Amino acid sequence: MSVTTSFVVISGGSGCNAIAPAFQNFNANVHYVLAISDNGGSTSELIRVLGGPSIGDLRARLTRLIDTTQSEEKQAIKDLLSYRLSKSADSHTVREEWMAIVEGHHRLWNKIPTEKKETIRGFLVAFNTEIIKRAYKCFDFRNGSIGNFFLTGARLFFGSLEAAIFLFAAITGIEDRTSVLPVIVTNHTAAIAAELEDGDVLRGQCEISHPSPSRRPSLRNPMDTYTAVGGLQSPPVPDGSRNMNMNLIFEKATEEKLSSAITRLYYMNEFGQEIYPWPNPKVVDSINGSETLIYSIGSLYTSICPCLILRGIGRTIAQSPSLKRKIMILNGFDDRETEGCTAVDFINIITHALNQSQAIDAKRDFYERRTREGLRRLSVAQYEGYPLSTSKKKETATIDTRVDELLPRSPPSDFITHMIYISSTEIEVDVERIESMGIRCIKITQDTPEYTDKCLQPVLERIIAED
Repeated sequence: MSVTTSFVVISGGSGCNAIAPAFQNFNANVHYVLAISDNGGSTSELIRVLGGPSIGDLRARLTRLIDTTQSEEKQAIKDLLSYRLSKSADSHTVREEWMAIVEGHHRLWNKIPTEKKETIRGFLVAFNTEIIKRAYKCFDFRNGSIGNFFLTGARLFFGSLEAAIFLFAAITGIEDRTSVLPVIVTNHTAAIAAELEDGDVLRGQCEISHPSPSRRPSLRNPMDTYTAVGGLQSPPVPDGSRNMNMNLIFEKATEEKLSSAITRLYYMNEFGQEIYPWPNPKVVDSINGSETLIYSIGSLYTSICPCLILRGIGRTIAQSPSLKRKIMILNGFDDRETEGCTAVDFINIITHALNQSQAIDAKRDFYERRTREGLRRLSVAQYEGYPLSTSKKKETATIDTRVDELLPRSPPSDFITHMIYISSTEIEVDVERIESMGIRCIKITQDTPEYTDKCLQPVLERIIAED
């Protein structure tokens, strides 16, 4: 391939997995940036019992990047780290299978060399030890991902999520030119919330994108939820387990609609208060060192926007000295988060998220400057012996107005230069209006609205070759 570039891909979990080969085939540096705020499925149980960031999407991307074309060994490792324990069997049966894996005599180990088997198994043992330490929390192994357990065991052992990702990539032979980057580097849980037009607030990714049926009103008394902590017997639940994790078995394809449209996404702490995290420095470096930025297909509000609203991200994307093109790949389908949205709405949502990031930076700079000025005035007044006036009502009343005047409102073309869409997409595309915004539209003609690497790669080659 004569066309060369470097990619930074803002991506979701399963949405981008199918098209990842389109970037890998360029034989270029590819940086996948993923959110760590998912609180559904196997990850939800890890968070409940052990805490820490969500690692499900990271594990899914890492396993997707394992090249198994010429290696039976790599295929066996991929099969192991992609394996899920049953979500429908009883707890005793599931735990027995888990013990067969952690003890090293499960069929999944058959084609894995001893040295790699014992390395992987060592971190599974470390994970199991942490679970045993918290036996009172009754960890539920149903639907558990072995890859998630391995990453968690490595993270707890090293005290570093990045070290765990490095180990995963090293053992599975993922190429050095490819990196999987958590958008925030932390050993704590990162949670998101969404404000709706009607004033409602949805807390946590599951509430926003795929609420579990078990979130419906329950007759279970909340006083019984943690009775196991005190050694008392909990009321029985259908599968014989005492665990009542509502996110463990969830529905991605839900028909339940939002009460109104989402207006804003933000990060929150454990008390529900808005916080403003810093991004992973490697994410900023990858944006400043790549030629092509991709906003991938996937859940717009829960997969893409959590990567965009962080401090410094909006400014970095708008001002990156290396980025030659910023390409949005439009989803082929609507989902619960974006039902009724047009392609223009998608563009505006991304623009709003990145301007939200810039607004955080602007407010922080403004208040820091105000603090420095105030300290200087206080110092001068004290030195000259004059009393410092405490009547600041008029000045304070104008602060918010002055901040609003300083907030950046960058146009969509600062963040998006191209939009790729499929002709059969379910989302309305107004090409004339989008191109009037300074964004070039490129259509892929096909009967189905599903992207593949084979349909996407030639389009990317054409866009890159034109610059």
